[in-house]
Amino acid sequence: MALFKPALAAAATALVALTAAVVVPSSPEAEVAAPPAPPASTVFHPVVREAAARTGNYAAEYTVYRPADLDRVPGRLPVVVFGNGACRHASNDELLTLETLLAAHGFVVVAVGGFDEPALTENGSPEPAVVTDAITWAQREDDRRGSDLRNRLDTHRIGVTGHSCGGIEALVAGADPRVKSVLSLDSGFFADGTLGYGREHLRNLHTPTLFVDGGPDDVAYPNSAANYDLVTVPAVHATNPAAGHTGFVYGQRNGSPDPSVREEAVRVLVNWFDFTLNGNRSARSYFLGTDCGLCATPGWTVTGKNF
Repeated sequence: MALFKPALAAAATALVALTAAVVVPSSPEAEVAAPPAPPASTVFHPVVREAAARTGNYAAEYTVYRPADLDRVPGRLPVVVFGNGACRHASNDELLTLETLLAAHGFVVVAVGGFDEPALTENGSPEPAVVTDAITWAQREDDRRGSDLRNRLDTHRIGVTGHSCGGIEALVAGADPRVKSVLSLDSGFFADGTLGYGREHLRNLHTPTLFVDGGPDDVAYPNSAANYDLVTVPAVHATNPAAGHTGFVYGQRNGSPDPSVREEAVRVLVNWFDFTLNGNRSARSYFLGTDCGLCATPGWTVTGKNF
């Protein structure tokens, strides 16, 4: 395993000032555990990035991002599975920063892709099994003798997310009864079933679902908006047109380097999963209501339904 270097830790610590205590309470549909104290957005841990133990024949290899000192985290930790853009199943380099910062707020992130794989230009096809197998891995790891994560994972609090193609994989995997929350990042099903999965899969969702996109310049924007309109579960649609398709991932605003747009994306990730997995009731207004915190962030438009 490898601890992140002080430079990254210092940069990440700066994010804490930006990730104010903005989390959202539970709804009956969320089926979540008791709320933590303090909210995830106010907590920040050093992070370990490590190879996932090879405990079975899975659809991909995985990399784990987690708080370094598990003894400083009370109780069991929620799990978030993260899928890659371009259907990349070997490397998770694209999302390294988002995954690290999400883990720093008290989540165990199981990322699709091997620990020591270089950044690749791999392009594939959606394989939702890479997400559902990661859930199985987490369940086994929580029981495995000798695992640092033994009895530390709350396998009743599992979220799935992914960027672009990884978002399609997460949306399909959202039908799994083990999933309690879904987040689609710059993604969504095509009307004609391009990439092998059509919008009929939206009817299989059973948990709160968040669609986040980068506006009209995001190739996924039409799908993100249309998918939100079609779902019948509690849902939120959040758009920032300055981000385009990759701005949230690479820290680019209107095509120019600007890490603050990625920091905004991290706040969205942390608060969504703190709401839907942890049941935190301190800031429902971050996504919903007249005091919607994300709505007040310049550039963002937010709508919600079925809550």
